[in-house]
Amino acid sequence: MKRIMAIIGSPRKGCNTEILTDGVVEGCKSRGEVEVKKFFIIDKDIKYCNGCLTCIEPGQQWCVIEDDMNEILASMEKCDGFVFATPNHMRSVTAPMLNFLSRMLPLLEMKVEQDGAGNIVAGEFDSRLRDKKVALVISQGDPTLSSVLAFSLMERNFVDFKLIRVGEVISLGNITNDSAKEKKNDLEAAFTLGRILAS
Repeated sequence: MKRIMAIIGSPRKGCNTEILTDGVVEGCKSRGEVEVKKFFIIDKDIKYCNGCLTCIEPGQQWCVIEDDMNEILASMEKCDGFVFATPNHMRSVTAPMLNFLSRMLPLLEMKVEQDGAGNIVAGEFDSRLRDKKVALVISQGDPTLSSVLAFSLMERNFVDFKLIRVGEVISLGNITNDSAKEKKNDLEAAFTLGRILAS
């Protein structure tokens, strides 16, 4: 059975971002043997990243901050794919989503090269999420595209975590909380994206 995790960065439930995410989830489940775990970041105890970088030291596996994030990271390692969903806030992702991405840092592994004296002379990162699939959902109120920064931020993080982006749905003109319900093309695109993600 394939496991998909849908991570919603919106601070509001039942609104456009969740409506579109549910379309992706339905597409995933239409593939048959697929388990989808969906959650809102705001429902979890996820403290702010303090930038200590302890998590990327050789031999260190998890974050030193004691909250829900280490359990989430362990679950992410067991997943086959992800949906990241965020509304456009000030032309970027939401604050909860940005912090969540920061707290994903323990999933990167720093591989170092040392000289004879034990000094680090070179290094590179690998990812414990390497080659897992990811889909992106963005909802915005503007009728013309204003989510370029939000998309670029998410896409760059997907590259860093060595995820395979299978596509995205960027829904425009969602002025009211449930505008996406009337966006037939966007909902169909979300469903199709879910089928691709779960394939």
